[in-house]
Amino acid sequence: MLLGLLLSELDGAAPYELIDVCDRWLRRHTGARWSRLLLVDYGETVLEPVPGNGSGPVHRRHTVDDDNAGTAYREQRVVTDLASDAPDVVVHLPVTIRTERLGVLVVALPADVEGVPDEVSDAARVLAYVLNGARRYTDRYEVLRRRRDLGLAAEIQWELLPVLANELPEFSIAGALEPTYEIGGDTFDYAVNATQVVVAITDAVGHGLRAALLGSLAVTAMRNSRRCGDGILGQAATANRHLVEQFPGANFVTGILMDIELATGSGVVVNAGHPAPLLLRDGAAAQLMWEPDMPMGLDADTVYRTHRLDLRHGDRLLLLTDGITEAHVAGSPPFGTRRVMEFLIAQAHRTPAEFVRHLTAEVLAFRGGDLADDATAVCLDWR
Repeated sequence: MLLGLLLSELDGAAPYELIDVCDRWLRRHTGARWSRLLLVDYGETVLEPVPGNGSGPVHRRHTVDDDNAGTAYREQRVVTDLASDAPDVVVHLPVTIRTERLGVLVVALPADVEGVPDEVSDAARVLAYVLNGARRYTDRYEVLRRRRDLGLAAEIQWELLPVLANELPEFSIAGALEPTYEIGGDTFDYAVNATQVVVAITDAVGHGLRAALLGSLAVTAMRNSRRCGDGILGQAATANRHLVEQFPGANFVTGILMDIELATGSGVVVNAGHPAPLLLRDGAAAQLMWEPDMPMGLDADTVYRTHRLDLRHGDRLLLLTDGITEAHVAGSPPFGTRRVMEFLIAQAHRTPAEFVRHLTAEVLAFRGGDLADDATAVCLDWR
């Protein structure tokens, strides 16, 4: 009943007033003293308070790797401030769609409240879905997630991406891209139905706007082909044909396309000239070496082949672009595949979303905070 009232009020509100509506509902129906929404930035480094919305004290910017708000975001659990002399109990709740993390809702409850009322937890979940829909109507929340302006190439790539993380009983998946604000050329995609999941990662030659246009055409062509009922062979062939027609010459896109059966973990893979994925199984990491075909966009007559893939319960699959393995500082060895494999083993305890966040941050730190090429990773846990 109460949740229905919240949905009704949110549905009737202007998109830029959603946080105020949620705040008023919380104070009216849960006894909350005040609430604030913190949105995560594109680089997943800070939690930015939404200014002018909600009630209570003005919030500062929080870092993802620090304090209670950051813990709630990283670990995806409710975190409570337990200061015994405080008049309120302040709780931090993840604002998440499935496993795509948007931020944290901070709510102050009366000190005599035991636990977190279900209505407060429900409000955080509803807010995540409403915010995701609001981006079609307003730029307010989108702009707040940017610590600086996106380059045009990055704008194209971010609009192209699917939901960054998803979780179902059969699998959990998450992807991350760096450099967040200038990326152009790398992208990934996935789609799930009742019987299968299709996963793809691509890397367009070059950098900047032209690479973003190449990548955008490739992914959109593959999506269109998939939605017309084609398998991954047809998807690769369609992207290849359109790239050759629209970008003749030495323009190409490498890619890995996977089609995996949910019931068995068995599937097929197309490798269009892309770096080999890594598999973590029983504590050991290995490259999945399939003979690659030509990248998409070089030869209209290329005939793509499929290779077998068999995933087991507990496997972790990592798809990546060469911006990760080839990242280097002048005069020094690259980050390298071996280092990625060691990281894969050492960080096996992390969720896919946290793993890819830490991996791209590790590569960024290795390069001294500046990447010469896009670095993209997609992590798939098979259950």
